[in-house]
Amino acid sequence: MCQDLNRDGWCRQSRAEVIRARHQEANSDDPLFLYDQLVALEEYVDCMGHVSRIVNTSPAKPREQERNRYYLAGLASLEALQQATQGHSSPALSLYHWTRFNDGPALERFLEAEAQGQLAATRLKRLAGIYFSAEQPQKAREYLLEVIEADPAGARLDEQLLLELGFTLERLGQREAAYLFSYLGQQRLAQGGAGALAGHLGIGSRQAAELRQQAVLLDEAMADDSFDRESLNL
Repeated sequence: MCQDLNRDGWCRQSRAEVIRARHQEANSDDPLFLYDQLVALEEYVDCMGHVSRIVNTSPAKPREQERNRYYLAGLASLEALQQATQGHSSPALSLYHWTRFNDGPALERFLEAEAQGQLAATRLKRLAGIYFSAEQPQKAREYLLEVIEADPAGARLDEQLLLELGFTLERLGQREAAYLFSYLGQQRLAQGGAGALAGHLGIGSRQAAELRQQAVLLDEAMADDSFDRESLNL
């Protein structure tokens, strides 16, 4: 599971994610784990590529040559898996190939699966919500809210989900709710900018302060695995 991965201290987290995804895929028929492996390999190859560039000397030392070799090995594994999953019927893999390669048939497969209600899994709903956020915000909102309802405590730690929901709600004109989720997503990323966020959404400083208090309560409720969308008029 790790013969093509480096063994030194570089890129430990992304390497571990690749190994975890491979282990899960080897013990399950769920193609979502192939999707996970693709994403993990992308991150690993990107990390190793960066490492290879910043430590390169001329002439290359043995350890640097080894890092370059593992970068190329990881890239080969990624490209091989991309080739192997092209044309796969899985909605997740179809969406992957559409977003990475502008693969029209893959998009058609994904949209057909979505139309037939095949996105029942929470992780598929998350992917669909993120995909639809720009073009169909109403549909995206429902998918993303269903993800939160299914696992509030887990969604609380998913900064991309929170930020995408904030973006989607902004597009729907629900500025206060957009502020709540965007603010929580920013906090997960340890980013500031609460004032800039309020300005962007056209929310005054006084109302923004009140919304930040609501965000704290929402965060606490989600940590307790509770989420009431009706209280947010959603």
